[in-house]
Amino acid sequence: MKSVICSVAFVACFSLSTSVLAQGRGQAGGLRVGHGGGIGHAANTRTQTKADIGQKITEHPKLASKLQSLLPAGTNLDAAASGFKNMGQFVAAVHVSHNLNIPFDQLKEKMVTDHKSLGGAIHELKPGMTKDAADSEAQKAVAQAKEETKSQF
Repeated sequence: MKSVICSVAFVACFSLSTSVLAQGRGQAGGLRVGHGGGIGHAANTRTQTKADIGQKITEHPKLASKLQSLLPAGTNLDAAASGFKNMGQFVAAVHVSHNLNIPFDQLKEKMVTDHKSLGGAIHELKPGMTKDAADSEAQKAVAQAKEETKSQF
């Protein structure tokens, strides 16, 4: 009887610790290009809010200048960045817009208002592109975003 109680207690503790560890890993951020995530989502949301993504970018003139050159003339970076989950998602969206000649406002609407992933938004706005090709383009843009932001922050 004592061994049964010990076994049950061990299983309960193991299950609880596994659950806690899994939750911790889920918050570590990660690359979920095709499924609504973003680069470094949790890592970025710990230090920034949706409202200050644009402000953080403008504090880094080199990054701000690069992004401004990829957006339509006269676009306000703060306004363009508003609503995105994190800076990585915004920067990747700017690159997709530029790379695929998708109007930024349409891409932003799909991602921010319709809650589409970057790959899903590309696929909807470029219906002739396969889902795999759209996800590949999203991954390319995420890599560009990571490269640009790692040297800035």
